[in-house]
Amino acid sequence: MSMISFPLTGQWLDHVQEFADTPWCCDAFDEVFVRHGWAAPREDGGPAVGWMGPWPLGDPADEAWHLVLGAYPGCADTDDPGVACDEPRCHEESFLALPLAYFAEGESWGALPARVVLDEDAREEDFTAFYDEAARLLRTRLGDPLPRARLLLLDPDADRQITWERGKSLVTLFLGENLFHYSVEDWIGIEVRPRHWSTGSPASSYSSS
Repeated sequence: MSMISFPLTGQWLDHVQEFADTPWCCDAFDEVFVRHGWAAPREDGGPAVGWMGPWPLGDPADEAWHLVLGAYPGCADTDDPGVACDEPRCHEESFLALPLAYFAEGESWGALPARVVLDEDAREEDFTAFYDEAARLLRTRLGDPLPRARLLLLDPDADRQITWERGKSLVTLFLGENLFHYSVEDWIGIEVRPRHWSTGSPASSYSSS
């Protein structure tokens, strides 16, 4: 088995908190992504960030780490990209996920960013230990988690998960099959989504190559 992991540094803990504190509308997330150099300024009035799939955090895209983005954030009752609302039906598939580790047998990972760690002889215990360390770091930043984890939009059947509430967002650390890559590997990640998300069907329509 092999594992690639993206270290959860203090800077990335800051980013997770920033994601959770950002209003759920396109304009607000565009500002965050452009400011950090993860997207170019918008042109012709369109959104700077392309949601509904993987989003690279650098250039060239095939050598950058990435986020996984759900549906465009905003309000279903208006086309104004600067409007966020608390209506659950507007956020049924809204989320942002930061992958932290992938674990698979016989996987060819291709070119990897400099900060990504490759362990070609990883064991399942190494993978779960990575999850436990991420949980410790998040507890240090976010405090005590909710007594019970909330339904995970990315994978309602995740093997392990812990959820924190921060402002109007839920932050969930999870470990489970990567449904976005046809379950060929397991992954650990952090999902951020609106707290007012409803309990509709999971977003299973997005995939990555």
